[in-house]
Amino acid sequence: MGQKGGRDAFVSQGFDTWNKKDAFRTHVGGVDSFHSKSREKCEFLMREKQAINVVLRRQTEADDHKYKVRLRVSIIVARLLLKTVLLSIREEIGQDVFALLVDESSDVSKKEQMDIVLRYVNSLGFVKERFIGVVHVKDTSSLTLKNAINEVLTSNKLSFSQIRGQCYNGASNMSGEFDGLKALILQENDMAFYVHCFAHQLQLVVVAVAKKHDGVSDFFEQILRGLNQETTLVRAGETRWGSHFNTLTSLMKLFVDVLVVIDFVKEEGGSLANRQQASGI
Repeated sequence: MGQKGGRDAFVSQGFDTWNKKDAFRTHVGGVDSFHSKSREKCEFLMREKQAINVVLRRQTEADDHKYKVRLRVSIIVARLLLKTVLLSIREEIGQDVFALLVDESSDVSKKEQMDIVLRYVNSLGFVKERFIGVVHVKDTSSLTLKNAINEVLTSNKLSFSQIRGQCYNGASNMSGEFDGLKALILQENDMAFYVHCFAHQLQLVVVAVAKKHDGVSDFFEQILRGLNQETTLVRAGETRWGSHFNTLTSLMKLFVDVLVVIDFVKEEGGSLANRQQASGI
């Protein structure tokens, strides 16, 4: 290979002519020789600051830093835009009245949260619905939700006295006659009339009608009772209009595996009741 010279002395043949210094000088060669390049790379590896793992870690740390900077800036920009949007909504409402739309749910980390939307008529007579935020709450009791709503309204220079309508689902903590969120707000403002969420009403109607159909009712009964014990199937709920769809989507994704499990339980179930149930499903 070029001017490398030499032979496989240190590999197989052995080396015994130590008195021939010229042979070493020839092997070492100049600064661009194979020997010199190899020695240089070896020294680089032996230097801690230039070790491969150190260089890679340094690059990773630099990438992490850049990512955090971009993320931090993105959050700052999002907060600034949100503050500007909220300021616009607040100025548009001013001292006028509005309706309050609230729903509670949990995020992917299973933390309880509350979504708040304001519905109002602007100066041109157009009806607007504006989402003003998601608030994490320690629980979904009516008093906790009311206090959280009060904080959001106060921070936007709005108050309960401006509310002329409330719209929630039919859950007791929301629309309960005596201690629900509706009742607590009515205690402070008797003009905050309550309207049962139309989407929630539609969901209840659809579920009620579906239960009157033997095939549909039996299907969902089997899904909820028979297939949803210890699986990742999504449990359907009568008050969540997307839950039945999510249940069916989940079942479709797991359908082949579900059949395998049912066949196994049908043949190997620990009790006659389990085997019969699997067979029926």
